[in-house]
Amino acid sequence: MSELQNILEESVARVLDDSIDNQFLTSVEENGWPTELWNTLCELGLPQILASEESGGMGGSWADAYVVVRRCGYASLPLPIPEAIIATWIAKQAAIELPEGVPGLIPQPLTSDLIRGDSLTAEIARIPWGRDANYYLGITDASELVILGRDGIALVAEDNLGRDPRDTVSFGNARLLNRTATDLPPDAVQWLCAMLRSAQIAGASARCLEIGIEFVGNREQFGRPLSRFQAIQHHLAVMVGAIATVDSMSANAFRAMDHYGINGGPGERDAKFEIAAAKCRASDSVETVTRIGHQVHGAIGFTYEYGLHFLTRRLWAWRAEFGGSGKWAQYLGEVAKAQGGDNIWAYITN
Repeated sequence: MSELQNILEESVARVLDDSIDNQFLTSVEENGWPTELWNTLCELGLPQILASEESGGMGGSWADAYVVVRRCGYASLPLPIPEAIIATWIAKQAAIELPEGVPGLIPQPLTSDLIRGDSLTAEIARIPWGRDANYYLGITDASELVILGRDGIALVAEDNLGRDPRDTVSFGNARLLNRTATDLPPDAVQWLCAMLRSAQIAGASARCLEIGIEFVGNREQFGRPLSRFQAIQHHLAVMVGAIATVDSMSANAFRAMDHYGINGGPGERDAKFEIAAAKCRASDSVETVTRIGHQVHGAIGFTYEYGLHFLTRRLWAWRAEFGGSGKWAQYLGEVAKAQGGDNIWAYITN
């Protein structure tokens, strides 16, 4: 890793490890938004990691952001720091400044006919942390970045399986705070969030493995640690292999964003192939990671008090969010078909 990545890894790990435990996660599920931790992470500048130094950011790369997003997954962070990183980057592409506060990402393209004058009327489902957002950000089918205020909205609070907010927001003549042309594709938010989820799955899966290894190393059965049993070793080896592929492919997707970007025109290379491959593999791996992670613990692994579920519930939620493996496998197949057997390998390795 680069010097910046090492610094990010150490500083983010220290803050999250000191702040987040099972008691904290239970408290967030019961009481909602953890203001103090959000403020601390913002003071570290994490949402601004991709912003330029001139605008108060770190001037980091997507590869740098991977370290942060992965660690958020590792810690089961119940805050939209990864989404805030995306919001800042999208605003940078449109050369605008975002309002202060928490962004709410609109996951699908907005049709232009929903906008009349300086307002928008629409109902959008599954906005991450929609109830806590100070503003909402989306991209129209005409590749316009729009930012909406909270005025005139109605909200139905809903959670995903990990009990993180995924709210339905009805924009009843919601006021447009900004409307700016951008080079990004209309579905850029979905692609970028799929990439985020692959990195979060990589981090949470790695933590599941660590917890499992620690447990089987300390727990004895028939006079010896569980880790000495060949069946346990085999299960963990399968888990390690699955996690290694997710980690590698997710990191590669972030590097591809640095190299290609996401707005390739007709016939131009972009990072979508790597993003699709990473999310497809990450979603596929969740069943293996969670099954083995719980299995090596026996009955204790299913108890609320033990806390493994804070990771595995989020893994199952992230598995489906922004497209499951079937959606992204279909995209990969379409790319392979379009390239043909003689060209697909060169396309992948380019």
